[in-house]
Amino acid sequence: MATSWPPMVRRGPQVTDAQISAFEQAYGHPLPDDYRQFLLDVNGGRLDRANREFDLGVVNRLFSLEDTDDDSRDLATRANRERAFLPSPDLLFIGHDDGSNSILLALAGEHRGEVWYMLTDDDARPDDANPRVLWHDRRDMTKLADSFEQFLRSLRPLS
Repeated sequence: MATSWPPMVRRGPQVTDAQISAFEQAYGHPLPDDYRQFLLDVNGGRLDRANREFDLGVVNRLFSLEDTDDDSRDLATRANRERAFLPSPDLLFIGHDDGSNSILLALAGEHRGEVWYMLTDDDARPDDANPRVLWHDRRDMTKLADSFEQFLRSLRPLS
């Protein structure tokens, strides 16, 4: 898959197909092809200022697999630590915005491959601010894109 990813200020360490497969096995879901390729090519990190803003916030970081320098940036560590707090075990915590709200990737079911945004403080959103979505009749989740690649392509420069 030949994909041109947005510029990154910092990238994660180079990972192999075998390392990604081991993560998939441990997490219990195969990754969508575009996200898998992103990990192979870039492996997360911090996006350049030219490609960080989306409608609801600013991407602070996309986690990296095998980031042994900092557990807070490591995909497996963060995903396993946060999994119990997610509305579904079919979601993967892949990054966060400036306010530490979650950027999630759906790994199974009818929403597989979609990128979602979840507020950390549901009380901050009025009842009528967002329609309820599939996961547990929640108002704190908003769909950002149909795919990871589409999500990255939708990012724009910081204003």
